[in-house]
Amino acid sequence: MSIFSMHRRQSLALIGAALIAGAMPMLPARADDSVTLWSWRTEDEAAMRRIFDVFEKENPGVKVDIQFTPDADYQNRLSTALRGGRGPDIAQLKAYGELQPFVEAGYLDALDESVPELKNLPDAALGGARGRADGKLYGVPYSVPMMGVFYNEDIFKAQSIEIPKTYKEFVAACEKLKAAGITPIAAGGANGSAWALEIGVGVVGPTVYGPGFYDEMMSGKATFEDPRWVAAVKRFTELKPYFSEGFAGVDYTTSTQQFINGKAAMFFGGSFENGSFKSQNPKLKFSIFPFPADDPATPLYTSAFSDGSYGLVSESANKEAATKVLNFMASAEFAQLFADELGWPPARPDVTVKDPVLARMMEMSKNSTPYLTLVGFRWQAPTASSVLQAEIIDTVEGKIAPEKLAADIQAAVNTWFKPQQ
Repeated sequence: MSIFSMHRRQSLALIGAALIAGAMPMLPARADDSVTLWSWRTEDEAAMRRIFDVFEKENPGVKVDIQFTPDADYQNRLSTALRGGRGPDIAQLKAYGELQPFVEAGYLDALDESVPELKNLPDAALGGARGRADGKLYGVPYSVPMMGVFYNEDIFKAQSIEIPKTYKEFVAACEKLKAAGITPIAAGGANGSAWALEIGVGVVGPTVYGPGFYDEMMSGKATFEDPRWVAAVKRFTELKPYFSEGFAGVDYTTSTQQFINGKAAMFFGGSFENGSFKSQNPKLKFSIFPFPADDPATPLYTSAFSDGSYGLVSESANKEAATKVLNFMASAEFAQLFADELGWPPARPDVTVKDPVLARMMEMSKNSTPYLTLVGFRWQAPTASSVLQAEIIDTVEGKIAPEKLAADIQAAVNTWFKPQQ
């Protein structure tokens, strides 16, 4: 029985007793429906609270209790809670293959009928929220991030550096920054944050292997051992002299602080960094550009992906209120608030872009290709990401050849990947 049902029965009992006694009943105040929402985006806590303050003002009967768990611990906490029937009403969900175990275990309700606004979201957003077996939607996507090179505008101006139009110019800029005692690229993957280096490969990759490479991989015409993908890894490793000093022992948080505090000129990252950078240092002047190619005439592409979604937990005791929250999260109003507060591309494109960095990102995203290791090869274990993240530091350090990394990834995904026909 829900809390609301118990309160209702208690109220009826009190009314009956009062009428029998010939007195005016004192009705207990109805408690607000509280919807518990779990998220791993600890850096977005203040912004998300402001967004849901708007929702609660428009829906005075519903409270949203947002609980944040650091990303490194989130999946384990969520899995454990769902197995024990102690999960939230709404859970932030990873995308693509990382979503499937929760769908297959029956922990989530499909939302196709209960959240009609999902029909207005693009396929690029919805792809990460679909059940692979039934094609149903199990989450409300919130963003389609893209990746690129963030740069400190003040440092570039002080060093008379223009946005590089070629890879040669990029290296020349790095050399100039290094000579001036400035870390050219804040980077690190220690302490479980090798995913940040994987993103670095995703920033460099499309420029090297081209926008059509993803489709070739999906059809089986190409593999990770293709010279084009190996060349992308080699290009990334070439940048080691410009990474944070002792980068193998530098983690993601430290590298972001180097950029945020003006100690480093550039940072390879995704759209989700925009709002975080601004909130941590409102005075930081920065923007973003796509990684340059050898030939200035080469069209530049960025990796894009569905970051995740928010799903309705099947055992939620408060589904009506939770569904109301999810419908808000699928709305144009939420998309606008999300863009304004967090500064990264929302799942819906029908927003008014006010932030210049976000405007630049959305312009870049017009030339996008799926983030290869995530969108295509994170569906079953061992994933491409798990192998890449385990070996990328040693690859950059020269202990593992890019060809060996490529062969190891291909051997791993060969155990489950079947090319699309």
